[in-house]
Amino acid sequence: MLRTVKIRLYPTTNQQDYINQLLGCYRLVYNKCLDRKKTAYLNDKSNLTLTHLGHYFHNELTKDVDYQFLTEHNTKVLKQSILTMLESYKNFFVNGSGFPKFKSKHDNKQSCRFPEEAISSNNDYSSGKLTLTKSLKNVKFRCSDEYKVYLNKYKSGIKSATLTKTKSGNYFLSVLIDGELEKQSKPINDTIGIDLGIKDFIVCSDGKTFDNIKIKRNNEKKLVKLNRQLSKKTNGSKNKNKCRKKLAKYHEHLNNIKENYLHQVSNQLINENQVISMENLSVKSMMSNHKLSRSIQELSLNRFKNIMLYKANWYGRYVVEVDRWFPSSKLCNVCGYKNTELTLSDREWICPDCKTNHNRDLNAAINIKKEGLKIIIGSRSTEFTLVDNHNIDWLKQEEKITQV
Repeated sequence: MLRTVKIRLYPTTNQQDYINQLLGCYRLVYNKCLDRKKTAYLNDKSNLTLTHLGHYFHNELTKDVDYQFLTEHNTKVLKQSILTMLESYKNFFVNGSGFPKFKSKHDNKQSCRFPEEAISSNNDYSSGKLTLTKSLKNVKFRCSDEYKVYLNKYKSGIKSATLTKTKSGNYFLSVLIDGELEKQSKPINDTIGIDLGIKDFIVCSDGKTFDNIKIKRNNEKKLVKLNRQLSKKTNGSKNKNKCRKKLAKYHEHLNNIKENYLHQVSNQLINENQVISMENLSVKSMMSNHKLSRSIQELSLNRFKNIMLYKANWYGRYVVEVDRWFPSSKLCNVCGYKNTELTLSDREWICPDCKTNHNRDLNAAINIKKEGLKIIIGSRSTEFTLVDNHNIDWLKQEEKITQV
């Protein structure tokens, strides 16, 4: 199982200088190869592959007198920038992501990838120091004791490592490892439906709610103050660079709080339920509503969904995505009546058939849970088995109970 372990690096001044030079060379190779690929297509519609760009890198770029400094760094690392650029092209054509852009040293993050062969196999991660290449030795790092044990145990399974420098000047290393999950969760018989919203971040079908912490809006005054201080400084001055780092560090602090909250919520849902049903929302379409776009962006719905998916894969849980057009809020979860006149401002409504008083979000969560169970049972095949061939009869029984 592939898993990423993120650790914080504390390089010395000399090591920082080397890392910054490496990031600059990595960025240069990326931009040069991107320009080469675009130019070749515009000239004769040719599609340059990894072989062509690798030949250009070794036989032209590194031989150029103006770029002799590239030979001072590990070529295996620099060639990873070509792979990164080609992956961006693939994401553009396959997944509809943005077209690859030229990298700048003023980007929010600067990163470079170390392949497996560029990482020293003699690292003792319990010592708090690691070696990446011959020129980057004994770099101090910090992580939890659990991560150190995991890195030492599965260091033969390390596939790659991505070195990242944030805008605030901090350095991180994300290590991709092919190892086993240390903690295995036992299958349980609980299911739940969750409704994602703005007033409450999550409303569960069992009545439990998770608050929207509104991390940016609750700290807006300080953000405005820091931005105002930054705007008053002279361009290119040391004071402006200090203010820029201060603002970047505060943004990172707020993002870390939000990220920690998303992990806490996802851990609780994964630990307590075998099947979690949620709507397949289109965040891009939701952002077109200018009145709610800021609140939706602050929630990080896509990030939460991705966390739920990979943790469900780790622990043998199932995340069922209900169609975004399913009228979860408009359906009465008791009798099935559809309230076509329900608007977004209506937080409660009374069913005209069974006279049940519905809370909008709780009703939606219950309907999402029911629909998720129908999807699972309806799509049951020989390929669908729960953890350890867990019996699915409890799902049928749960469906009967919810229909009563």
